[in-house]
Amino acid sequence: MRAFRLPRLRKRLWGSTAAIALLAGPAAFLLSGLHPLLAGAVAGLAPLIGGLLLDRRVTRPLSATERGAGIIAGSNPGHRLELPSRHWLGRLPETIEQLGGTLARSRREMEEAASAWTTRIEARKARLETILREIREGVVVCRDDGRITLYNRTARVLLDAEPALGLGRYLHEVLNDGPLRHALSLIDPSADAASNADTELVCATASGERLLRCRVARLITDDPGTDGFVITLTDVSRQTRAVLRREQSLREAVESLRDPLTSLCTVSESLRLAQQAQMGEDAERFGRMLHEETRRLTDAFAHLSDETASMVTDNWRLEDLHLGSLIAGIKKNAAAGRLPRVQCSADVWVSAEPYLLSQVIEALLMRLADTLAVSAVAVSGRGQGSLVYLDMNWSGDVVSPDQLDEWLDAGLDDVGGTVTLREVLQRHDTTVWSQPDLSRPHRALLRLPLPGAPAKTEAPTPVAARPEYYDFAADEAEPVRALGEAADTRLGDLDYVVFDCETTGLEPGHGDEIVAIGAVRIHQGRVMHGETFELLANPERPIPALASSIHGIHDEDVADAPPVDEVIRRFHAFAGDAVLVGFNIAFDMRFLRLRQRRCGVRFDHPTLDALLLSILLHDHTGEHTLEGVARRLGVGVGGRHTALGDSLTTAEIMIQLFGLLPEAGINRLEEAIDAQEKMVEFRRQQRAF
Repeated sequence: MRAFRLPRLRKRLWGSTAAIALLAGPAAFLLSGLHPLLAGAVAGLAPLIGGLLLDRRVTRPLSATERGAGIIAGSNPGHRLELPSRHWLGRLPETIEQLGGTLARSRREMEEAASAWTTRIEARKARLETILREIREGVVVCRDDGRITLYNRTARVLLDAEPALGLGRYLHEVLNDGPLRHALSLIDPSADAASNADTELVCATASGERLLRCRVARLITDDPGTDGFVITLTDVSRQTRAVLRREQSLREAVESLRDPLTSLCTVSESLRLAQQAQMGEDAERFGRMLHEETRRLTDAFAHLSDETASMVTDNWRLEDLHLGSLIAGIKKNAAAGRLPRVQCSADVWVSAEPYLLSQVIEALLMRLADTLAVSAVAVSGRGQGSLVYLDMNWSGDVVSPDQLDEWLDAGLDDVGGTVTLREVLQRHDTTVWSQPDLSRPHRALLRLPLPGAPAKTEAPTPVAARPEYYDFAADEAEPVRALGEAADTRLGDLDYVVFDCETTGLEPGHGDEIVAIGAVRIHQGRVMHGETFELLANPERPIPALASSIHGIHDEDVADAPPVDEVIRRFHAFAGDAVLVGFNIAFDMRFLRLRQRRCGVRFDHPTLDALLLSILLHDHTGEHTLEGVARRLGVGVGGRHTALGDSLTTAEIMIQLFGLLPEAGINRLEEAIDAQEKMVEFRRQQRAF
């Protein structure tokens, strides 16, 4: 590596100088008759002095010129050569800079010519993007292996709690894997186009935040390797809440008629009694008329009430739902502390209203924890005939019938308490009962029979998968699936997450904490400005004034921010299995790795350091600040000392470095990591020396 030895030209110069000095000294000593020692010394030093002069005036400027010419040719044609003020290269540096200017003009002309050809293509692309933005449903397009190549704005909104959403990432990182794998098996791309062209499913998002109704359809094209599938998304949770609000208003409107009808019946009966008491023919006639109208109004009310109940019930659409996916979404809430720990074994499909069934199961689990102090529940599902039995099993007392009735008659809190658990179960033609577990002593269970989904009785079959964002020109290179394979992968074919942390100070081992993380993805050699991560974090300690003066984040800015552990977990999900990149990345990784065990994640990603790579390539200069490197490579600097701003700048720097690394013999990830490790060891030895 260049950083660990002299450049080849300087090495040759000093080798030749040393050889001449070694030969000139003895020769002068032998040939001189006067002061032979002095003559030998002078003859030996003369080549060294000449070599030193040549090194300062010729070889060093030539080496710097060589490095600068590489930057001009491969990265920044407007780069100014960094040379000492005195050199013997004449007009060579100015000529190279002039060639750089000519190259820059030629590139601009080529870009202008290319843009003329792409104008119509871009216009069509813009129209398609506009159409996709206005579609009310979320749309995600994937390759056969599940890699995301496109998604629209609605999908971004629906999946806003899923940091793994991005171009090149895999769909199973965003949606629950079980039902998705089954749906993909039903639209096998090897089948003919006329069969199983699409299918529907309901599944939870990976975080469990939402239940989505999904339609999956195959995409078959004439270009080999471009087949895939498109999935449209609708938020079932939000739709169900809207139906329940309308149902509540309708119920209230109907029930508001009950009291007036009761009053009319009372008046009618009083008039009838008055008529019997011979209070006059008019009273008798009026009483008969009032009684008849009351009867007719009561019959109309009963009919309206029945029709209302029927209409509301019909609006509840039962879906084929993977029970394991539903429980997985509920388990996410167990971290909040209100639910017991849930162990689930339910690889079965049921026909149910997804959102309300999840609310019933969650309400029962919550009451087990609050009333019986149950700390852990095993949830299982097994098919028997046309039914699926959902069992909630725990160690402890059986729920008494009276207590269970009380639970079932309670309203669901999440829907305003207007719908009870019993009503939801009745609309599924089922109920729940309590019994001891006859197979194991001192255990009890709640059993909930549910209608099975006969079309999906078989277990899902595995399908390869993995995801990323919204890109019409995604490269078709195969994704890297494992770290071992990544090591031998070309740098341009990998996905990267470039990130930066803002902190309360420089000592993570002495109490300093993260206050912000910003990141951006690089996909197929392009910075994906639409795929960024930016979150403030509450360090739960005051932010020193010195730190605030640098990054501009104060205590009031993070007062309502999520805790550091939550931000790190979300960043870990955003990073996926990409290569992590930073500027002086060791500093940022130190903060992350000190917290990883507490956060329940592991940052074992390969890492690249833009600072070390810059020093490796351009050791002829000591200017390696972020601004200095950006200026040398022709990269603009924006949002300095903000986590996302520095990440974006570092990402653009990395794009330029990728074009220069092959000149140093670095083409693959393993080679870049090895070069970094040698650079770290070299700098450690320098400090020791």
